[in-house]
Amino acid sequence: MLSIVLLLSACSGNGGGGSKESNTGGEKSPSEQGGKKTIAISVMMKDRFLENAARKFEEQHKDIHIEIKEYRTSQPAAEGSMSMEAISLGDVEKYVQSVTTQVISGKGPDLMLMSELPQNKFVSKKLLVNLNDLMAGDSSFDKNTLYNNILEASKDGDGLYAMPLSFSISLFQGNTELLKKAGLSVDADKTWNWNEFKAAAKKLNLDDSDKLISLDPTGLLFDFIEDSYNQLVEKGQPNFDSELFRNMLTDIKSMYEDGLLNESFSFSSNKAAFQMMDIFGPEQALTMPNGMDFYQKPNVSGQTKGAAFRPSYSLGINSKSAVQQEAWAFIKFLLSEEMQASPDLSGLPMNKSVTSSKLNEIAQKIESGTLETMVPADMLPDGETAKKRVEAVEKLISNAGFRRTSDMKVLMIAMEEFNSFMSGQKSAEEVSKLIQNRVKTYLNE
Repeated sequence: MLSIVLLLSACSGNGGGGSKESNTGGEKSPSEQGGKKTIAISVMMKDRFLENAARKFEEQHKDIHIEIKEYRTSQPAAEGSMSMEAISLGDVEKYVQSVTTQVISGKGPDLMLMSELPQNKFVSKKLLVNLNDLMAGDSSFDKNTLYNNILEASKDGDGLYAMPLSFSISLFQGNTELLKKAGLSVDADKTWNWNEFKAAAKKLNLDDSDKLISLDPTGLLFDFIEDSYNQLVEKGQPNFDSELFRNMLTDIKSMYEDGLLNESFSFSSNKAAFQMMDIFGPEQALTMPNGMDFYQKPNVSGQTKGAAFRPSYSLGINSKSAVQQEAWAFIKFLLSEEMQASPDLSGLPMNKSVTSSKLNEIAQKIESGTLETMVPADMLPDGETAKKRVEAVEKLISNAGFRRTSDMKVLMIAMEEFNSFMSGQKSAEEVSKLIQNRVKTYLNE
């Protein structure tokens, strides 16, 4: 479950400590407490960015209190610890079930971290405010400061129901020299599918396992489902008992059986022909090892909407909230240059000028040799390469147009049943029917 751990992990040094807010019965806090309006925010795990933002916002708005409600079953690591603190699947289950139940019942928080919540279900049941209406009615808000292509691709239908504060870009990093030696030319901007990738990988004819993509099969299934989620769950109806999904299962298994993918994790990613990766921040993007370049990641459908992205941090407003304007004011504050420039914000900032400034600042530090980083000095790019990567990353962001989205519970169900197929215990047809039935039951709850 490496992909889940990586996706849902957070550095506990950013956890901010603090006491855990418990939810006893799902009653929403009164919007008026002690003469102040209260904005309740649900998150799976507190983090320093949100806690600092709440404190600064309250300092500027003396009549508003921000209450952060955390939902988790596992205990956080000690404050100040720099270990990676993984969120358990039980935490995901608790967050999804608790918040969904509350919101559907007409209660729940005013603001919700939407990353793990079933956003499509919330939208279909009209449980979220259309943020387009709030933006249109607010003359003080300038959405031109944000990446408009990310905003547009974040819509559900014609409405924007969750505001991305930051995002990551999904792609491949490729060993360009290795590809050249193998006589394989891959266009960095090419949109390709996994069948085309398989054909290219066979031409490489690589024997060294370090030169293959090291990827856990469940991680690849996760990727396949997210690429085709709107087809697999169409208008709230599951479509896993289908040739579309069964072909995905057999394609994944065949790539491992044919030796095109390496199931074992490897730390020698700079030796791999390709490595699946997400750009989670400016420094990570520019400190990629020498000899590596960015490439479009293959996808199931061959969609041509540019690089895929995933909101790292997005907030939705409860349509039943009594403090919608105040909640919108807080979202605006989180999108301000001050908060977007915070070192505690994970992902690429939505504010264009902040992201551009961070990229250029890091490139200058690489060139001058003053960048403090855990990346070994001999693996850092030279100044000229760093500048070229700034251009490449900015191009990737400006062309991004495919939002990776899914329901975490649906993904968990699929991955639980998938292992029996990979081990040969069950056929693709048996597994697809099991997933279909379980997902149908969940979606009808």
